[in-house]
Amino acid sequence: MIVIIRMLTDDASKNLWDEIANRKDDLQKVLQNRGRLLYLSKRKGHNEASLFVHAKDSNVISELITGHLSQVKSISAIWVIHLFKPRFFPIPPDTTNMKRFVITAKIKPGCLSEVYGKLADPNLPEGLKKVYYAFTFHLYDETLQYSLLVNNEETLKKYLAEKINKIEGVLKTEIHPIEKTKPFISYKEWQDYAGDDNTIPTWQQHMVSQFEE
Repeated sequence: MIVIIRMLTDDASKNLWDEIANRKDDLQKVLQNRGRLLYLSKRKGHNEASLFVHAKDSNVISELITGHLSQVKSISAIWVIHLFKPRFFPIPPDTTNMKRFVITAKIKPGCLSEVYGKLADPNLPEGLKKVYYAFTFHLYDETLQYSLLVNNEETLKKYLAEKINKIEGVLKTEIHPIEKTKPFISYKEWQDYAGDDNTIPTWQQHMVSQFEE
């Protein structure tokens, strides 16, 4: 399972960001061979940090939160978002001139499978690169999350207006700019997650593949 552990702070968000980043090795030791920290990100305009974790099961996530993240003094609240059927995609090795955005979408229940399938369309406008998409079901108005790397925000807005918002069943989309991202895995490891079929393996399958290399 892959989850987003979103941590809210009442203090300056930089303090929380630095504290989680500096604890990266200790948090990974807690997970041991039961999980992997993927990356840390922050949405622009929010006093928070979001930790992406691939774990064996929910007990591992619960232990990480209750036994360790809960001890970080600058955290005032924690929200866990489960990524269902996540699909990750290869990204360019150099994204210096690109900005990342997350799109949240409200989808009519009867159209979930159709919308999910259409997002796999490889034909994107120039300057857009998929990062991942997944069902989240974490709010009534947020059924799916879709992350992209973008050269120009206007291109993204046009893509949403002319393509995504016109898919039958898409009721609403919202754009969330990502202020910064700190990867905790190598570029090669990310590309492994973004395999040919973009299907994320279970943690057990992931561990087996590591031993086979």
